[in-house]
Amino acid sequence: MIHWITESLGTAAWDGLDAPPGIHILDVRDLLDKEGNAPAVVKSKINEALDRLRNGQKVIVCCDYGMSRSNAIAAGILAAHEAIDFEHAIRRVIGATGEKAVKIAVLSAVREALGEKSRGGTTTQTAGRRLLVTGASGFIGSSLLGKLQRNYEVTAPTRQEIDLLRDTVALDLLVREKGIDTVVHLGNPRVYTSNESMGMSLIMLKNVLDVCAGSGLFLICFSGWEIYSGYRTRELKADEALAPCPGGTYGQAKVLCEALLRHHDRRYGVAHTLLRSSPVYGAGGDRPKFIWNFLQKALRNEEIVAHRYLNGFPCLDLLYVDDLCAAILAAIERRFHGVINLGTGIATSTTEIAQHIVERTGSRSVIRHHDISGYAGNIVMDISRAVTTLGWRPGIDLAHGLENIIKLGVAGQVAPSGAPPEGLNRLRNDKVPAAGQAARA
Repeated sequence: MIHWITESLGTAAWDGLDAPPGIHILDVRDLLDKEGNAPAVVKSKINEALDRLRNGQKVIVCCDYGMSRSNAIAAGILAAHEAIDFEHAIRRVIGATGEKAVKIAVLSAVREALGEKSRGGTTTQTAGRRLLVTGASGFIGSSLLGKLQRNYEVTAPTRQEIDLLRDTVALDLLVREKGIDTVVHLGNPRVYTSNESMGMSLIMLKNVLDVCAGSGLFLICFSGWEIYSGYRTRELKADEALAPCPGGTYGQAKVLCEALLRHHDRRYGVAHTLLRSSPVYGAGGDRPKFIWNFLQKALRNEEIVAHRYLNGFPCLDLLYVDDLCAAILAAIERRFHGVINLGTGIATSTTEIAQHIVERTGSRSVIRHHDISGYAGNIVMDISRAVTTLGWRPGIDLAHGLENIIKLGVAGQVAPSGAPPEGLNRLRNDKVPAAGQAARA
């Protein structure tokens, strides 16, 4: 099938091509569908097509599948023939062919052959830095965006505007158009614990890495405590040198994403900060879900069920979302190249959290436990490197963080009778409790 971009320029797959007589077939199958194409060779392909077009002949550019090389070269031909911007030519080609699977490395070779320079790229000065944030509509992104916009030019495409699973070229064009020098990659599959989501996470990261490699962008990327969650201990303090031991699909996905990031660092020089965070909570999100479950039960005076594993009550090092945002801002400023673990360094059991919520709401809920025939990943993050390299420490303790959630949850709850649930007046009249963490389990 021939995809006509103009009346005289089209693309097609080589196999099965039945071109009308008199049409010139430009075979680009000898080009690589990855990095390594010599600009002079690419230029010769473009010039061959231009000579035919100027003589009034039609040209069809062909590669094996009619997807990547043919469309990249066709964009170069179109840009040169009509004397238009290469980015505009790429958009026209994709719009006409519907093919989005064009390799960034091939486009870069065409761009170089045309003598065009990138408008993106890393800078050494903070002033004027331009950021692109993926996943900005999520919990962390929503909390972060306003803080970033106070100091930087920020581009935050929605999922509808840029699909990270498919729109690699659109992302590449956007960073060049906006002159982006730093990408904060928060994008994640909506359901992130399934086997399918593992593949989606890798694809999304791979597409972002390709764009960063092609334009020399600095990347701030995220992993988490889940890469350590398979250790069977009552409590384990994890620094950056601790070997990964994921306990589930999400942790396994993060380990694979970290490996992909390291590969792009070594092979393509993608400068980055990798932030491994402990579980993030806050008034603007619904995770960890057990906190909201406990609160809902407490407000209804219903029984609260917590868990007891083979290695005891599960404990978490909970990090408030505002503290994570502060760490991201510090990473943007410092541009540390490497891995940093983030958390509070303090573990609190889910049972202690349930007790705190019950006491704070004046609830009559009873807490009981289900025994789980497995092991909890009781991980506490060692934040020594974050302190020394980012100048960062968490500022919101668990008591204050839970208070924010409790007040929000109470304000949104109404008892069946229409009266405020028990504990509401107490929360409205009481002051925020003094700073301090719950005792360790």
